[in-house]
Amino acid sequence: MKKLYVIIAGASMLFLYSCQQKMYFPDRANTPGLIEAYEGKATFSIKPQTNDIGDIDSGRSSVNGAILSPSFDIAFAPANHFGIIASYRSTLNRYIKEESSTLFTEKNVGGKFNGHRFEIGAGYFNTFGNRGKVEVYAGYANGVLKRRGVRRLNYDYDTRYHRYFVQPAIGFGTNRVSFTAGLRFSLHKYYDFKGLNDPTLYTYIAGDVNVENALFPFVEPFVNFEFGTEYIKFNAQVGFGTQMTQDNRVSGTAPMFVSLGVVGHYAPRFFARTQSGDNSNDRARGR
Repeated sequence: MKKLYVIIAGASMLFLYSCQQKMYFPDRANTPGLIEAYEGKATFSIKPQTNDIGDIDSGRSSVNGAILSPSFDIAFAPANHFGIIASYRSTLNRYIKEESSTLFTEKNVGGKFNGHRFEIGAGYFNTFGNRGKVEVYAGYANGVLKRRGVRRLNYDYDTRYHRYFVQPAIGFGTNRVSFTAGLRFSLHKYYDFKGLNDPTLYTYIAGDVNVENALFPFVEPFVNFEFGTEYIKFNAQVGFGTQMTQDNRVSGTAPMFVSLGVVGHYAPRFFARTQSGDNSNDRARGR
């Protein structure tokens, strides 16, 4: 029983610390699971957000966040074992109550966050066994992020950032159902940082460093699930991100994400099987 209490307490602390967001919000990975040349996918998805209630104490109860943030992914294999990916990600009116805290956490910076980024990458894919598949993609993203507050106005900022990532993944599946799990390693480099109400914000928002001079590494595990017809599928992805350094933090311990979407899927093997079936029917009819 004592072990159970320890586990529950640890999980509770992890959840509480995950609320300390300043400049980083994890999002879905573009993990297409391609297995042949000329195969392609397009995915539209939405990310539900758990926003805090408006800042009642400030007299502005209308300060609420949006419920969903949209994303878009495309992937294509111009040759066997080689894939290209591109993505759009957004954080739309993500609101975290300012100066909220618990027994285990310092006061939140909080505020309303808006931003987006565009990603592009390329990588290797292959298959193993009857239904196994493996892939490794690497790429670059460029994004913007803005914070606006009601109470802690000194933390208002506009910034841009570079993002570099590599994501190995392994999965299993058929033409109708697939499951993939992977790890994405990313590196953020912020630039053009502007503290709107405090010009010195860049010196302390990330701890004891100039936020523009530091590199911020993250590890982002994810699992991806798809099912449906060959051409149209439902997609669900869950994961979290955690900063790999203990000092100079811009993120909580393990903020999570959930993404739900629809996939359009094209692959030459779909048509090859249909044509093979038609030829078999023709032979059976004596044509």
